[in-house]
Amino acid sequence: MTDQLPAPDVSVRNNDLSNAPGLPLILVVRNERPFLPDFLKHYRALGVKRFFILDDASDDGTPDYLLDQPDVCLLSSTSRYGDIPPEERRPGIVRNKGDLRMIHVWRTELMDRFCMNQWALQCDIDEFLLLPDGKTLSDVIARLEAEGANGAWAGMIDLYPRNIADLAVYPESGFTWPAAEWFFDGVRHFSLRAGKPPRHRYVGVRHRLDVAYAGKEDIGMKNRLKLRLLGARKAPSGTLVKPLIQKWRSGQAFYSSHRTTLALSHRILLPLLHYRYTPAMLRKLEWAPQAGGYSKGNKDYLRIDAMLSKMREENASFLGPRSVPLTGWDSLEKTGNAVW
Repeated sequence: MTDQLPAPDVSVRNNDLSNAPGLPLILVVRNERPFLPDFLKHYRALGVKRFFILDDASDDGTPDYLLDQPDVCLLSSTSRYGDIPPEERRPGIVRNKGDLRMIHVWRTELMDRFCMNQWALQCDIDEFLLLPDGKTLSDVIARLEAEGANGAWAGMIDLYPRNIADLAVYPESGFTWPAAEWFFDGVRHFSLRAGKPPRHRYVGVRHRLDVAYAGKEDIGMKNRLKLRLLGARKAPSGTLVKPLIQKWRSGQAFYSSHRTTLALSHRILLPLLHYRYTPAMLRKLEWAPQAGGYSKGNKDYLRIDAMLSKMREENASFLGPRSVPLTGWDSLEKTGNAVW
């Protein structure tokens, strides 16, 4: 890296909180206005005091909403999420070389600029950390510091409603648990292990639904068989664990959206509720597949669009033989998806 300010294409549009006290969270958004009230309320309750939010050219009212939030530092950029970063900003990013975009560079540079030598969180707008009742991020940090760990892994747990028709009934905002009913596949998704990221044990609901409703000819016979097996270790679409909270230090970097150079605790696994099938996703499918810049040539969004279209045709249920209702931390701990 050069000696220039990290993220030189990023500027503070409003409310510079760089020197303010309190736990920070880094977030990049585009057209996520309906999620924002729930997201901010949720993480404020867990102990986040400062939100550094980079808006990627939203046109749905997202920036106007964020301008009114006193704990949000609103950032803007001359680059876009899916832009290919210039060569001089690539050192330290050693993974995803074939799919390297500005988001991978921003993840490192925004942490360098706003979170150096601090505990900090970084996640996506549709990812909500769940903790045991009465616990906050201060308790997580105390656990990690007592262990001498640099941070904690979070395992993404894809949530879904009961039926495809529910997506048309859920409100534009305020649909996150416990305001609405949500389910997940109640099997163990990950195993913690020392010195390595958690091992994938289950491919997840997204691939269960792919097999049932969309793109079977694109998945291939070999992968179709793997998707049906218990204990498959890695989902075909990639990694479903994230370094959610870290003590950031100089010289560290994100390998990808799911890995950093820091070695994280192998004693704590935090469940990250992932609201993948929502009214917001239906809206996003109206523009995201054509917008460009998303992972693997937007294939994920194209696959979801095909799957949900087929489900609507059949008025299908999301539920499978292992579906269980989300009732809180206990329901995730009981299925091996939360370790405290």
